[in-house]
Amino acid sequence: MPQLLNNATATGDPTQWSGGMGVFTAAGTFSGATVSLQYLAPDGATWVAMGTDTTLTAAGGAAFVYPPGKIRASVSGGPPSGMYAQAEQVK
Repeated sequence: MPQLLNNATATGDPTQWSGGMGVFTAAGTFSGATVSLQYLAPDGATWVAMGTDTTLTAAGGAAFVYPPGKIRASVSGGPPSGMYAQAEQVK
């Protein structure tokens, strides 16, 4: 399972998603921050949010479906601390 954030305060590094259905979860001290699951657009430079279900302002999770490609957890706003996020494949 890709660990997207590990005790982080900012956007994580991209990781390769093998494709299929997954569950995105995030937890930590949000302090007004938003954590969203993003994918790399076809231009190879633009990061796009997967949608409202995977855009979190508090600890939680949501299911998503995405083909093989790069994903990351984006952190914006607030002064977050101790943020954790992962994407686990559902088989």
